[in-house]
Amino acid sequence: MKKLLLLLAFFPLLIQAQNVKAKLGTGGSFLILNSGTPGVDEFVKLLIKETGEVNWYLDGQDLFIRDGFFQAFPDSPLHKYDFMHIDGLNGRIGFNILGGHSDGTPGGENNLPLTSSVTLMGSIATKVRLLDGSVGASYTIQQDDHIMIIDKTTNTNTDMVLSPIATSKGREYIFRRNGTSTGKIIVKPALGEKLNGVVNGTATLASNNSTLNVVCGFDGWWVISQLEVQSQFDVTTASAAYTLNKEDKTILVDASSASFTVTLPGAAIVDAGKTYTIKRTNAGANTIIVAGNGSETIDGIASIRLNQRFDYLQLQSDGTNWMVISERISPSLVVNPALPYAATAYDGTISSNSNGTINLPSAAAVLGGKIFTIKNSATAGNPVLTVDPSGAETIDGLATWPVARGLFVTIQSDGTNWIVIGQ
Repeated sequence: MKKLLLLLAFFPLLIQAQNVKAKLGTGGSFLILNSGTPGVDEFVKLLIKETGEVNWYLDGQDLFIRDGFFQAFPDSPLHKYDFMHIDGLNGRIGFNILGGHSDGTPGGENNLPLTSSVTLMGSIATKVRLLDGSVGASYTIQQDDHIMIIDKTTNTNTDMVLSPIATSKGREYIFRRNGTSTGKIIVKPALGEKLNGVVNGTATLASNNSTLNVVCGFDGWWVISQLEVQSQFDVTTASAAYTLNKEDKTILVDASSASFTVTLPGAAIVDAGKTYTIKRTNAGANTIIVAGNGSETIDGIASIRLNQRFDYLQLQSDGTNWMVISERISPSLVVNPALPYAATAYDGTISSNSNGTINLPSAAAVLGGKIFTIKNSATAGNPVLTVDPSGAETIDGLATWPVARGLFVTIQSDGTNWIVIGQ
């Protein structure tokens, strides 16, 4: 067969007004070879099997189905018009594109990249990949990826690394987040490449059902659309200990049954600028404490207490800790803590019937005007409450202030130290 094909290559065959048949036996094939040396660099270019299978090997070359020349633009040379163009090097395909000029110069081939203009009279299916964003710290997007649905059930970050720009021009990726944990899904280009014109730029999928659509241009990736879906977590209720999700927005807390703590997520895990509103809905003596995550703070302190009904905090992450943006915190009417006790700016009257120390917050930190009343409520024995200012601050010039059984002291901050205004 090879000898016959080589013979045909040297002797042109003219067939006029005749039918030509090639009959293949079972398992047979019809081959067209390249011009290489037999057994050395001779390769199959076209293979037609008796079963009907057709294989066309481009070997890194281009395949054209091409019309004749025509004038594509006014006052321009004639252009070649490709009905179909297959790029055998990069595996890309285009339809209805300009191939070049009639004088042999590339022309349109350089000016118009291989692209597509296709009319479909039905649905189209593309690759959908399900990813577990809880496994591994990153995923490098594959050449055959298109739509990626990412499950996220952990509080650690997951990177989605885009494919290199050099081999991705015109490529589109669609991401969808599926999960309610606080961990970020971060879409980023390959190291040193651009997203939205920024070297090593990123885009984040923050909430459940959020989507992101990106395409690759000539010198970087660009976000085409990004949607944060309204979440069922816009208003959340809690009546027991609760750790906030990344998607939470307003949290209504009810301590009718018991005191409990609301714990913020890590300020470094959620996006800088993330805000929460936490509001107490019940009356009564039970306490609700809003606490930072681990060693993180809220305006420099570990926690803030919502003392009374309708008290609230609006908090915002700065990427490291939490800041109070607005608040309504009523002073606690009476606190009966175990000693020693670190008083907070949201305490009012602090009462105890045992020996021990009550440590005051800094008079400078609570600003001028803050008032505490500290009462020794013991009815027997001689326990002494010791009121201890912060650092080198004083109470009416004294380093500490003792409160004996049955007595009290009311003190106020002048912004620097504490002064006694009643006892």
